[in-house]
Amino acid sequence: MIDIRNISASKLWLPIVTAACVVDTAGLFGWRYGLGGATTDGPINTWYDRFGLVAYGADVLSMIIGIVLAQIVATAIGGPWSLPLFCAIAVVIQLIHDIVFAGIIVPAIPRGRNTIMDLMERYATMPGAGGILVVDAIYMVLTAVIASALATIDPSVSWFTLLVTLYATMYILNTKGP
Repeated sequence: MIDIRNISASKLWLPIVTAACVVDTAGLFGWRYGLGGATTDGPINTWYDRFGLVAYGADVLSMIIGIVLAQIVATAIGGPWSLPLFCAIAVVIQLIHDIVFAGIIVPAIPRGRNTIMDLMERYATMPGAGGILVVDAIYMVLTAVIASALATIDPSVSWFTLLVTLYATMYILNTKGP
């Protein structure tokens, strides 16, 4: 696996974006087809049903931003490249994001002002809401690993993978959950 810490290496952007899209689309496919006991009216399917491409975009951008922040932190820490360390940094960043988002940002937005924040408030207070921390951690690790793998091969593979992933996403988004 290749070192993906260098934020100024533009050749890493495509593998990172592609990896985030692949991970979120694979997750979306799983949720739509009952992964982990997902139900039609469950929180993930409601999120995608209600907000569609906006939900997908927010999830993908969250992963990309998390990886970019991990690049910055890992570079500041220095030392030899370690994919497990990089993944751990990405997971910590995602956990901080999730906790701050659910505990500070969402409650700060008055109910009725933002439909996404209203839905997030409902999810943050439901039983088992902490499970999203595990899911997000898995997503971050998979994004880092896939990006590192894609960065080692011809960019045309990343481009094709990205296009096929986005194409499939358009159909999966319009599939009703189990």
